[in-house]
This record gives sequence, structure tokens and C-alpha cells, in this order.
Amino acid sequence: MGFQEIENLLKEEQWTRSTVTTYTTSSFQKLDKHISEMDEEQKTEVKSLCDKHLNEKERNSIIAMYISGSIQLERRGADDYLQLLNLIEMFMEAKKWNIVEYLSQKILSRNENKHALRLLADSYEQMGKEEEKFQLWERLVKVDYEEVEIIRQLATHAKQKGNKDKAISFYKKGIHRLIKKKDVSSVRAMFTALLELEEDNFGYFISIADQVSAVSRSTAVALLRDLENASKDDIDHQIECQKKMLALDREDTFARENLIKSYKTKYKNHSRLKSCLESSALTSNINRDILHSIEDFETNIAFDKGTFVFQNSTNRIGRIRSIDESDVIVDFAGQPNKDGSRMSTSMAFKSLQALPKNHIWVLKSALPREKLSKKVQEDIPWTLKTLMASNGGKINLKEIKNELVPSILDVKEWTPWLNQAKKELMTNPLFDLSGNDVDTYILRSTPVSYEEKQLQVFRNEKNIYDKIKSLKDFIAAKGDVESDFFFEMVRYFSDLFFEENGAFKPIVVSNDITFSCYLLLEDLVKHQHMNFINYPDALTFSMLYERCDNVEATFAAIKDPELKKAFIDHVVEEIPGWEKILAVLFDSYLTGYIPDIYKQKKKYSALAGIYNDAVENFKEKGNTLIYLLKNGEKKYWEKAGVSAEQLLYTELQLLDYTNRCIDNRKEVQENRKNAKTLMGILFDEHAVLNFIAEGQEERAQKIYSLVANVFNLPGGKKIEIKHAISEKFPSFKFFDEVEPINKQSVFPTGLFCTPSSLAAKKKEIDHIQHVELPEVAKEIGEARELGDLRENSEYKYGKEKQNLLNNTLRRLSEEVDRATVITKDKVDSSKIGFGTKVVMMDNINAEEVTFTIMGPWESNPNENVINLLAPFGRALLNHKVGERFTFTLNDQNYDFTVKSISVVDF
Repeated sequence: MGFQEIENLLKEEQWTRSTVTTYTTSSFQKLDKHISEMDEEQKTEVKSLCDKHLNEKERNSIIAMYISGSIQLERRGADDYLQLLNLIEMFMEAKKWNIVEYLSQKILSRNENKHALRLLADSYEQMGKEEEKFQLWERLVKVDYEEVEIIRQLATHAKQKGNKDKAISFYKKGIHRLIKKKDVSSVRAMFTALLELEEDNFGYFISIADQVSAVSRSTAVALLRDLENASKDDIDHQIECQKKMLALDREDTFARENLIKSYKTKYKNHSRLKSCLESSALTSNINRDILHSIEDFETNIAFDKGTFVFQNSTNRIGRIRSIDESDVIVDFAGQPNKDGSRMSTSMAFKSLQALPKNHIWVLKSALPREKLSKKVQEDIPWTLKTLMASNGGKINLKEIKNELVPSILDVKEWTPWLNQAKKELMTNPLFDLSGNDVDTYILRSTPVSYEEKQLQVFRNEKNIYDKIKSLKDFIAAKGDVESDFFFEMVRYFSDLFFEENGAFKPIVVSNDITFSCYLLLEDLVKHQHMNFINYPDALTFSMLYERCDNVEATFAAIKDPELKKAFIDHVVEEIPGWEKILAVLFDSYLTGYIPDIYKQKKKYSALAGIYNDAVENFKEKGNTLIYLLKNGEKKYWEKAGVSAEQLLYTELQLLDYTNRCIDNRKEVQENRKNAKTLMGILFDEHAVLNFIAEGQEERAQKIYSLVANVFNLPGGKKIEIKHAISEKFPSFKFFDEVEPINKQSVFPTGLFCTPSSLAAKKKEIDHIQHVELPEVAKEIGEARELGDLRENSEYKYGKEKQNLLNNTLRRLSEEVDRATVITKDKVDSSKIGFGTKVVMMDNINAEEVTFTIMGPWESNPNENVINLLAPFGRALLNHKVGERFTFTLNDQNYDFTVKSISVVDF
């Protein structure tokens, strides 16, 4: 069916209210069949026809609304569902429930649209399909984040059905949404209903009261009173409720009377209960702030016979031997006075701090260090609970360390313990994160869900890519993706595209954040099948791409590798000329993914173009060239028309440029890494030497001119290349020397060494690079997490150690770069030089002496192994058997006659 047939249908259609009742689902199925037979061009024409018909002739045309809405639904337009939703409402008025269901499911097959869900649920209610209605409602509240009343009904329904866990979940979700909306007047009904189901979750209910108090103190007091009544069996819980009520309303006499009763019940066996109540003015009519009275009472009542105390002025732990209204006698640890320390009661209250018997300071005082250290290391949950309880219920990492190191743990024991403790802090439901300080942890009286804790982590992250990682960690850890906590995380990203009323925001320019949020939401909906997420399906990648001013910079700014990969996939699928675009993006995504796409699509010439471009623009594309040198394929260099000779010349030029960048302090860290890689390819892997060995003298001339001009190239490397060239081309003339090198008369100007000593130095370098530096970097990272670097001894020690290792590494690397290996067969025994053992007559002392001439790495003056670069060694060089020579060093005269010269065995 084409344009003309649809036009005829529209003309024949005679709209009346009664015609709605004549429609059946088969009527729409026939239209669906016609739509499916159209190509995209025909659909565009037909949709324009239907829209024109609705605007100019019949705004309630069922055929026009259905065809236009169906085509728009396929194309994911901004108002995808408008026409179809209008149709649903029309058929609901006519009570054509089967058609309502058909049209609603058509929309829901593409997206969890909240309007379609609501209309279909209403129709099920009219049809008496109660269970189907509740199932739709459960889907609805996942996508409509503002809905609360339906959540309440779902909770009530679950409770009636005996599904306690589901009812609890819905009540909590409803309370969470009401507080977020600041609609706390409706919280109490759900709060009390939840109390009946989960009255033992005291910590949760207290936290709800605290959150509500920020909006309405009177509502919070009402909630606390309900919680107080539900806590009849727990005096401590009652006291907490009563204290919070008084903190919110100091004139609440009912709460004050109940608090006094609770104190009398809790401390009925306390010897000083009456005097503490009187002195605090809790029971008198004195006009005093109730909160001050509570504070005084709890401070005083804490002191009793047997109570542990801490004296700030002397930093001592003690225990009260006796106490009355006038005097306190304390036995302090290590105190020689058997009669104890006597002080007035008023002085004791001022100078002493009462401690529970399980306080960490008490444990330190009472237990041997070895026993307590073992307990701390073996039972991390107990340790963390003890530390938090001892610190008012919360503690940060710095405070934890100060409490444990070195009094309980040695410095070397701290880091491994901390790593385990961090895992426990994030996984144990009794430990929560502080909302104000990311490094502070709170001890909960009741468990906190993983979802709540991860939401706090998410909120504390400042960078969007850290938030993306936090969201992905939540999913990977199998957090509840149907919880409101997850919805809040996802909504952070979807809000970029949606207004508060659900309409799309206009996106003027696309940047890395726009693309990242879009690609993340797309992955969640399309690949992880989270259809309940508000996804901007009216947008396409192509639309965002068109609005992007600088694709290369935008792509480079995306910090998540998986999102970069998705970006590339979209470019290949949707953007014309993707081959050229990927070539530009490759510099910011140096992996095998883009080359593999070229291979899969058989775009070999385009791939070769990347190789050629990297050579031609090696200064701008140094990282790309180095990546291809390490990971590329030889055949693509050949396809790019880059010869092995040209590639080697380019590598030397890039090394020169990279060294100059380092000297100019330009991206030093990255350029040092690149320089090291190039040195490895060119010299350690013998690329230059092999090229000389395989080529003609003209090639050697070009190679040497490039090597000699490499900025800051270690001298030893130039000497090594000179030796190789002079050995193959004895008459070779070096442009930077007047006379050709005679390999028989070359004397050390660099660092000569044996193969074994060079291997030992390289092994030492490797150990520093791959063992010691990574270990110290890890230690520094862990120390940095403790905060306050100014007073962080571990951090300072780690940095000093790292600097020392880097200096050692730099020195060794420079020495290895200058080193020239001399093998035994290269040693010339006709004169004193490297690798020779010389026997001489000391003419001054009339005795025979023996010296071995080696390099600085092998020298050992105590055993007469002399460094040929040292002044004494240089004085011996080049003299032959039978020759007598004299010299003076440090005001000492020497007179030797050479008796024999032999090659050292090495």
C-alpha cells in the first residue's frame, strides 16, 4: 500500500463517535501490515500526508493518528508516543479495553513509557484484572520517579498478600521519595505501617526522623514518638528517641518526663543516680536548657565505682576505686601509690573522661601489646567497631592510623592491614560513609544497605568519569538496580537530556560529557536491558555528532575506554566516511580495536594510511608511531610505502625530537617514556647495528650522520656505532673526525665493560624498574589516601625512597647507555689496556707488582683491579713490554718497567 491508497482511506473515513466502537484489533493489524510493506521514503511521504490531514481536515482521524504515531514510534521522534497515547485515551472513553491493551503494548514494546503503563493499568482496573494492574504498577514506579501513592498501594497489597519483604521494600521506597520531594506530611502513615513490619530496624527509623526534621520538626517529633512506643523493650532506644524529641522541642514536657523515667530505669542500681539527677536539674523546676541538663547528667552518671577513666593532663588510664559526693579515688596504671589518687568530685568531673571497658585506650592499658596486636590483625571487623565506638561512633583513616601505629601495629604492618580494612569498611553493612567527609566512616546500630553506601560514594565523586565508574562498580557488584538509590545515580546522567517535566532539553553543542552520558544510558537500556531507565531515544548518535565542533578533541576527552569503544562503533555504523574519522581518532585510542575494524571491513589501504601518516607527521604523532612500531604489522608498513630504511631514519629523528622536548621541559614524563622505548628499539634490540651490518657504506654514512646528531644521545652509543661501522668499512671517514678510526688504537673514551658486568647492571635496572619502584609507588598511593600529606610520615618516606631509586636508576641508565662491551677476543695484549693483566717492576721499591686493568664496574683497588678511567689507570695505558715510564700522582712518584702483559680471563 502506497501514498494513494492511504489518501483514499483517509478520504473514505467518516469520523463519528460511534465509529470508535466499530474498531477491532484486526483493524490496526491491517494498518500495521500496510506500514511494514513501505520503504523509508514511502513512510516519510505517508507520515507527512497523515500529519497534514490531522492539522487541516480531521484532528481525530483514527487512521491518520495511528499511521503517523506508528511511523514516529519506529523513528524515535521527540513526541514518539503522543498520537498513540491520544488514541488510547479515545478508546478508553469508549471502553474498548482490548484495543487499549493493543495500543499500549505497541508503545511498551519499544519503551517503558510511564503514560502508556498508567493508561493500561487503569484499563486493567476497569476490567477487574487486579493482579495484572499491580504488575503494571510495579513497572510504572520504576520509570516514574515522582510516583508515591501507587507505591503505597503496592506496599499495602504486598502486605495483604503476606509478602513482607516486598511490602518493606515498597514502604521504604515511598518514604525515600517523599523525603526527597520534601512532602514529609505524608511520611507518617508509611512510617507507622513499616514499624509494624520491621520494628527491630531502629537505626533506619532514627535516620528517617533525622531526615524529616530538616523539613518539619513537628513531624519528626511525631515519628519519634511512634518509634518510642514501638521500642518498649529497649530502654536505650527509648532514651535516644526522647533525647531527640527534646533536641527538636525543648518544651516537650511529656518527652522530658519519659526521659527521667527511662534514666531511673536504666540506672536503678547506680549508687549516685539521685544526686546526678538533682545536680543536673533534670527533676527540678530550675529554668535551665534541657539539653545542658542531659549533658551534665550523662557526664556525671558515667562515673561510678569500677569505671575506667582517662586523665588528659597526664595522659593516663585509671579505674575508680571509690566515689561519693565529695571525693573520688582512682587507681592509675603504673601508679606506685597503693592508696590511689584522691581528688574532689568536681575536679574529677572536669579532669577525667569516663571510658567504657571496651574502649581502645582501656584495651591498650590492660592487654599486652602482642596479644592486642594479634587480635587487631586477625579480627578487622572487631577492630573497626572498637575504634569507631571509642571515637563517638565515627572515625577517619588518619585517626585510625594514629590510634594503631605504632602503639599496636608496626609501620610495616600498617599498609597491608589498611588494605583489608578498606574492603571491610565498604562491604560490612554496619559501617557507613559520612555524608560530609569521604574519609570518615560511621558505626551503624543497624545495617546499611550496599545500595545506600554506594549512592553516598557516587554523590561524593566530583568528576563525571569517577561517577560513571562508581555506577559501573554498583552494577558489577550486583547492587539492586531497581532501587531508588540506583535510579538517583542514573538520573544524574539522564538529567542532561531531560527537563523536569520530561521534555527533551535542546542540545546546542555536543561535548565529551554529552556523548559519555548518552552512550552510558544507551548501554544500560539496549545492552543491559534496563528498559525502565529514562533514555533519550529521540536523539541519535548522528544528531549528537552533527552538533560536535571538534570530534577529535571531544573523543580524546572521554576517559572511559568502554565508552570510547562504543563511540567508535557508532561512527562506523552511522557516519559516512568513517574510515577517515577513525584514522583521526586512532591517536587517542591506541589499541588494536581500530586496526581490527579496518581489517574486518577489508579497508587495508585506509589502515596503511595510518602507518604512512605516523611516519610523515612523526613529531605530532610520536605516540602513534611508537605504538605501531611495537604492535604494528610489517606488511602495513610495506603497503604504506614506508621502507625499512625510511622507518629507521624516522625513528632516529623522533628520538632526537623527543630528547629536545625533554630538555625543554615539554611533557617530560611522556617523552622520557617514549625516548626509552626508542632507545630500546634502536640500540638494545640492535636495529641500528643490524642495519649497518646488512647495508652498504652509503647507508652507513646516512645512519651515522643521524646518530651523531641525535640530541643528548649517550656517548657510548655513538662509540658503539663507530666501532660497528669501522669494523665493516675500515676506510670509513667520519665527518666529525679528522683521521679515520683505527680499531687497533682506539682507547676508551666511554665506559668499557665485560658482558657479565653489563648484564648485572641491566638486571639491577630491571629490578628497580619492575620491582622496587612499583612497590614504593603502591606505598605512596596508599599513604596518600590517608590525607594531610604535610604530616604523613609514610608519604614523605615513600617520596624520599622513590627519589633515591629514580636517581639511582637514572645514573645506572646513563652508565649503561655509555657502556661499550669488550669481549676477551677483542683485548689487545701488546699494550696495557682494558682486560689486560700487567706484571711490572716497581723500580722505587725494588719489588714486582701486578695490576689488572678493567672498567669502573669491575674495579677493586684492594685487589689491584684498576679502573682504566681513574688517574692511576690512565697513567698505565698503552705502555708495552720492556718499556720503562715514570709519573707523579698526588705528590707521589712512580717508576715502573713493564715485564709482561696478558689477557684477563673474563
